[in-house]
Amino acid sequence: MTRHLALARACRTLALTELVTAAWLLAHHEWLLGVLVAWAAPSLLAADGVCRRAHHRARADAQRAAQLEAGERGRPLTPCRPAWNHSDGRVDGPGCARPPLPRRDTYRLDDRDRAAFDEIVRRYQDRNSA
Repeated sequence: MTRHLALARACRTLALTELVTAAWLLAHHEWLLGVLVAWAAPSLLAADGVCRRAHHRARADAQRAAQLEAGERGRPLTPCRPAWNHSDGRVDGPGCARPPLPRRDTYRLDDRDRAAFDEIVRRYQDRNSA
């Protein structure tokens, strides 16, 4: 069990305890106190969801590392950017799972057009790296 899962379980337990306490207070006509107690439960449930996602991600990272260590070629976890934003083959960082793509249609260019294209790419990369 990772620390994320332990924290998620603690948040869910606290949220459910608060909801039960709030229900008891509301049943005994302690309206203000019941509302105040129930007010924190949604944020605890949201924290539970975030911690569970972090736990699943940590587990997936550990499984991926074990696969790579064993020499197996597994599926990449998540790409570094959404599929609709392409990077023209540039890899963003060491954790990027998207394979570099070849440039398209550059094989048809003559020398002058290829030099112009390379200049455009160089300026674009210089502007984006800053």
